[in-house]
Amino acid sequence: MSAHNPLIPLVDIQQQEQPSNTSSYQLITFGTVSGGTPYAGATYANIFALECLLQDTDGSAVYQMTGTVAVPAWSAIGSGAAGATGYTGYTGYTGPSVTGATGYTGYTGSGDTGYTGPTGFTGPNGATSATGATGYTGYTGPDSTVIGPTGYTGLGATGYTGAVGPLGATGYTGYTGYTGPDGAAGATGATGYTGYTGAGNFTGYTGYTGPIGPTGYTGYTGPIGSTGYTGFTGFTGYTGPTGITTIMAELDTTVGGAATENFSTGNYANVLNSDTVFVTVMDNGSNNVTLATALTNNASIDITFSGNPSNDTIFSVLVIRP
Repeated sequence: MSAHNPLIPLVDIQQQEQPSNTSSYQLITFGTVSGGTPYAGATYANIFALECLLQDTDGSAVYQMTGTVAVPAWSAIGSGAAGATGYTGYTGYTGPSVTGATGYTGYTGSGDTGYTGPTGFTGPNGATSATGATGYTGYTGPDSTVIGPTGYTGLGATGYTGAVGPLGATGYTGYTGYTGPDGAAGATGATGYTGYTGAGNFTGYTGYTGPIGPTGYTGYTGPIGSTGYTGFTGFTGYTGPTGITTIMAELDTTVGGAATENFSTGNYANVLNSDTVFVTVMDNGSNNVTLATALTNNASIDITFSGNPSNDTIFSVLVIRP
C-alpha cells in the first residue's frame, strides 16, 4: 500500500521507517518516482532516509540517496540491480597445434576486379623450443694440431605453429560488363516473282458499296433523381475538467509566540481564499506541537498549532488551485 507527501507529489512512497522510538516523523526508504531525478537539497530535509532507493516508473534508472537526511542528493545506479557474478568456468584443454585447412578461393566475378579485402592478422609466434644440449668436446689427440670430432648438436622440439589469423573479408564481385549493341540486321533477300495465272475463268469485279443509311434519332435523357436528405450533425462532446495548478510547495519554520501564525510573504502572497492548502508537520520543534488547522486568506495563510510552536517547528505546505 503506497502513501504520498504533498511536498514531493511525484514520489509514490512504498516503505518508511522511524529514525528512533521518540521521533514524530518517518523517513522514506523505498518508493517510485516519475519525471526524472528525485527531489534534492535542504528544502527536502527529514524526508528521505540514507541510501533510500527510488525507481523511475519509466524504467530509465534507479536512484540511491547519497547525501544526508538534512540535504538529500541522488546518484543513478542503473536501470536494475546488478545480479551476482557467475562462477568462472574451467579452462578447456589446449588442442593440438594443427594448422587449419586453407579456405577455398572464391570465384572471380566478371567485370571489373573487386577490391582486395584486408589481410587477416598474423597469428602469434609459437613458443621457442628449448635449446638442445651442447655436444661434448672431442678429446685432444696426441698431436696438439689434431682437433677432435665436433660433438653432435641436440635437437630441441620444434615450437607449435601459432594459430592462423582469420581470413580477410572477400572482395566484392565486380559488376557485369555491359552487353554490346546488336549487330546490324542483314539485308532481306529479294522476294521471288509471282508466277502468272494461267488462262481460265477469271474473277469478276467487286460491286460498289451502297450509300450509308441515315443515323437514327437520339433517345431523350431521363429525369434526374431527387437529392437525398443530409444526415444530422452529431452532438458536440463535453469539455473535460480543467487541470489543477500548484501555487506553492515549500518547507518553512515557525516564528513562535502564539499558537496561530499568519504567513503572508513570498509565495504566500499569491494565495487566494478559494485555494486548497495541505500542511504537514515535519519536525514538532522543542515544544512538541501538532497541527490543528490551516486556512487560506487572500494573500496569506493562517496556521494554528496545538500550542506555541516556538521558532523551531518545521512544516511543509502545498497550495493548489482547481
